[in-house]
Amino acid sequence: MHGAMARGSDFDLAAALARPGFTPGRGDVPALLDLIAGGADPAAQRAAAALATLGDLGLQAVLARLAPVEGAPLGEEGARARLVGAAGILARRVGPVGEAAVARLVAWTADPQVRVRRAAIAALGKVGGDAARAALIARWDAGDAPPDERRTLAEALGKVGGAEALARLRSTDTGDDAELARRRDRAVLMADREAHRAEPSEVAADAAPPASIAPPVVRLGCKAGLAPLLYEELRGLGLAGPPPRRDDHVDVTLRGPWSTLFASRLWATAAIQLGALDVARGAEPEVLGAAIVRLVTAEPTRALLRAWTRGPIRWRLGFARGHKRAIVWRVARDVAAAAPELVNDPTATTWEILVDDEAGTAELVPRRLADPRTAWRSADVPAASHPSVAAALAYLATPREGDRVWDPFCGSGLELAECWLRGARSLAGSDLDDAALAAARTNLDAAGATVARLAAGDARAYAPADLLGGAPTLIITNPPLGSRVAVAAPALLAEAMHNFGRRLAPGGRLVWITPAPKRTSPAAEAIGLCLVRAFPVDLGGVRGRLERWDHPAK
Repeated sequence: MHGAMARGSDFDLAAALARPGFTPGRGDVPALLDLIAGGADPAAQRAAAALATLGDLGLQAVLARLAPVEGAPLGEEGARARLVGAAGILARRVGPVGEAAVARLVAWTADPQVRVRRAAIAALGKVGGDAARAALIARWDAGDAPPDERRTLAEALGKVGGAEALARLRSTDTGDDAELARRRDRAVLMADREAHRAEPSEVAADAAPPASIAPPVVRLGCKAGLAPLLYEELRGLGLAGPPPRRDDHVDVTLRGPWSTLFASRLWATAAIQLGALDVARGAEPEVLGAAIVRLVTAEPTRALLRAWTRGPIRWRLGFARGHKRAIVWRVARDVAAAAPELVNDPTATTWEILVDDEAGTAELVPRRLADPRTAWRSADVPAASHPSVAAALAYLATPREGDRVWDPFCGSGLELAECWLRGARSLAGSDLDDAALAAARTNLDAAGATVARLAAGDARAYAPADLLGGAPTLIITNPPLGSRVAVAAPALLAEAMHNFGRRLAPGGRLVWITPAPKRTSPAAEAIGLCLVRAFPVDLGGVRGRLERWDHPAK
């Protein structure tokens, strides 16, 4: 409850508003109104947001400050406009306060002062809804708005959307008002995307690429260092093209549906290569924007989008470095003119055109696509394995139906789930973290591995034989690295290795990632393990080595 509160003589409300957690009270209302009316940012913006937290009290305070005294002038126009803007924040609240604030904003669209009308119009555009749309259309149709107000109206109509708003925007004669034309074009894009949002849109993963174009090249990304393993997996599936030239991706030529790629479990990202932009590096924004438009509206791109999209083709433009908003809007406008079936929608997008202007390339990234490979993964813990890394560990381990598999640092259970999906049927996991064990249970059950047994245990001493009905034939784990562990990871893993030697069955395998192979390799060799394969891998700033060690059969 907001009540009156005493403030010391040295209390600075503007400074207090900048502190997280500060809550204004009833006694602060007059000073909040003064800050808003004064317009000195960021204090004015913070005061408006704080006033909105007071609900009806805040709204009534704004209305009282704005109410003209009989026979007195309306007051300073800028201050009144800023107070109307504060009421606009209150109008976004759900319930009677919001409804009352919207009603006042509608009334202020007929205010005699232009800046007040513009503030009300801008606020209604952000609020949206039928009442706001009707008021904005009525003000637009009045036909007496001066140029600056008409520009604000165009922007607000684009935000509220709707067929009536869109029709008026499209029929607007902007004359020689370049700024109105710019805002009108942007508003048309916004209203058009809103009109299409009611229709579902998704990537058609089961559709083949169109026969009228060359089969697309898809770049499959992975953690740096894992490209050789990914290429090996793809080659076994009959999907591989030329060997990778870098260690973080493999390019494949896709002649079948997108779902074909789901047979591979080691890739993390996928993007269709659209080709080179025909501009020099460092080109002017207008030149770069025109090149992007040509690439997006080229028939091969449009044919692929038509074939691989169900519903409206919603897309957005992104850049590998920076936002470049001016180019984004220019490209969206020009693409809409050249290819009306492509609906620019940065929020509910189905496809992203990602441009690397330094490399001079662009790629098409699916954004509304369910990945069935990890549909079972619903629980997580901090710093858990990335699914593609867990898949790489399982691929290297080659689990078999007769294996007894133990993960001594099981985390959220992804490695065990991957082993289950590759045929292993006897699984055990241990961890010192109860939250990790709970997450692992959730994920393993969802993956169908309900037989997996989990227990609390320290990897340096735990014996999993009772859980597995015998010594493990495969130890697979992505142990805690870097900041994931409170103690020194190399020492922890070297100690754990001694325990692995006591537990691993003759002829068994150990597959893991170590951050310090110079420390852990001697420990592995000391227990009789032989290094079979090794791959350096970057786990997002923590470098390690993915290793497979085999234990000779006795």
